[in-house]
Amino acid sequence: MLKIPTKYLLLVNGLLWTAIGTRIGLIGVDCYGRLESVPWWYFLLSALVFVGFWFMFTGVVRKYAERIMAMTEPKMSVFKTFSVKGYIIIAFMITLGITLKRIPQVPDSFIAWFYCGLGPGLLSAGIRFIIRWWVAIKN
Repeated sequence: MLKIPTKYLLLVNGLLWTAIGTRIGLIGVDCYGRLESVPWWYFLLSALVFVGFWFMFTGVVRKYAERIMAMTEPKMSVFKTFSVKGYIIIAFMITLGITLKRIPQVPDSFIAWFYCGLGPGLLSAGIRFIIRWWVAIKN
């Protein structure tokens, strides 16, 4: 298994969440670009989705950052970052995201505003992991 110094697990998580959030956000922007017209309230929906995920991911970041910071071994597997329940939720979200993109009945307009809220929510969680890592290595 891939083991890295435990003090870098927060950074690895932050970079991973940041990359995923950026990718999902760009998919949403691409879908916005394919729309002939964009009602103003789509941007409101994106903002509401972002706020919802901001609050949800705030708890996730806190929970898993505390889990990582409680690890005492000098090197840990990157796969021990999340609990089994966490991996089940991640698998569900990935499956749901792929399914939404593959079902032709799900319009680009939905993907646009939803992904433009979800992507920045994930990105902000990644940034919070990186900030926690930075604070931890400074102390």
